[in-house]
Amino acid sequence: MLTIKKATVIIPSLKNEYHFWHFSDAHIAHAYPEDTDEAHALAQKQAARWAMDGKPSSDVFLEVLAEAKKNHASLLLMAGDCVDYYSDSNIRFLTENLEKTEIPVLYVYGNHEGASYVKDLGDPKQFYPCYAGLMGETPDFQVKDFGEFLLIAVDNSAHNISEEQFVKLTEQFTKGVPVILVMHIPLSTIAIMPDMEAKWGKNPTYFMLGTEAEPEMTREFCRLVTAEDSPVAAIFAGHVHFMHAGEFSPGRMQYTSAPGCCWDITVKGE
Repeated sequence: MLTIKKATVIIPSLKNEYHFWHFSDAHIAHAYPEDTDEAHALAQKQAARWAMDGKPSSDVFLEVLAEAKKNHASLLLMAGDCVDYYSDSNIRFLTENLEKTEIPVLYVYGNHEGASYVKDLGDPKQFYPCYAGLMGETPDFQVKDFGEFLLIAVDNSAHNISEEQFVKLTEQFTKGVPVILVMHIPLSTIAIMPDMEAKWGKNPTYFMLGTEAEPEMTREFCRLVTAEDSPVAAIFAGHVHFMHAGEFSPGRMQYTSAPGCCWDITVKGE
């Protein structure tokens, strides 16, 4: 059974109301009849690994989309790892079913989008072109401009923010409008640590962004996002495999989702 929780993001300057649907980590593993026996075996194994209530991960994903459509979501915020590994069939399954919902998508790259259990793929970003239909020509940095605010998706799936991404974000911040940020790996915050340690044990640095072990540019990105004068009103992320809502900065919330778990989000003014 899906877990659906409601969240409200208040941005005082907004005149309109928006209804988004946030989820991540669907871990789709699918094979079509024409695929090889090897592909079928891998898909069956991984779909069972991420199963919920006996349902393969791909079926759970379809339930998520059905609920989003039933609840009249105007946009899907997909925070990565929506496929379990790179394959043409996984991308086809994902794309075809998203198209059926007729709901626009903001889809951020996760570590599984460029990963495979089959062979060493080298640079995961080599698969950016394969997701162009879902993420556009620049999966590392996507912007949706609603006039009243910006939705920005940043690929931080390798625990790294590039100088180019940092510069792009800084440029967007100069527009003087609020920002909602979507990324795969959540920020390391005081609020998230109890849930993180309960799920992943002590010092779970792999699951967060902004730890001391990361490059200076990545830490500078985190400082920029969390600064008192930052325009970021909310953050939506995934990766950790549990639902969380907690402050990343006073009065501003970070949300994470999990397999089979969704946030039904209202964004509005006061």
